[in-house]
Amino acid sequence: MPKINKFVFRKLKINKISWGKVKVDGKDFHQVLIVGGKVIERDKQKLETLFSTTHKIGDWEQKLLLSENPEIILIASGWSGLLKVDEEFKKKVEGKGIELKVVLAGRVVKEHQNLIDKYVRVNCLIHTTC
Repeated sequence: MPKINKFVFRKLKINKISWGKVKVDGKDFHQVLIVGGKVIERDKQKLETLFSTTHKIGDWEQKLLLSENPEIILIASGWSGLLKVDEEFKKKVEGKGIELKVVLAGRVVKEHQNLIDKYVRVNCLIHTTC
């Protein structure tokens, strides 16, 4: 008997990304996590309090990105790639057998669409500046 995948797949469409803004399913956000078909605004104030920047990924964000059984974690690292993915998180992702893709913000719309068109379970972090 074939194994049934109980993952409930909800296709969210990233409509557009521009400096400081991303549109997902017709709604505007600043910076987001897309996890298990839900859009979660990044907590800019918390990130800036902890790191003095939004160019890092918080522990709570890492946990969210690893949740919901993704096959791929897609990170949009900003327009210049200033958001850095630390080595510890890379090792966690690799240890769970999940592929990690880091792209510049300008490529995330096409990359995300290609993955969801193939019904790949993808969690995403989109950094819309720098």
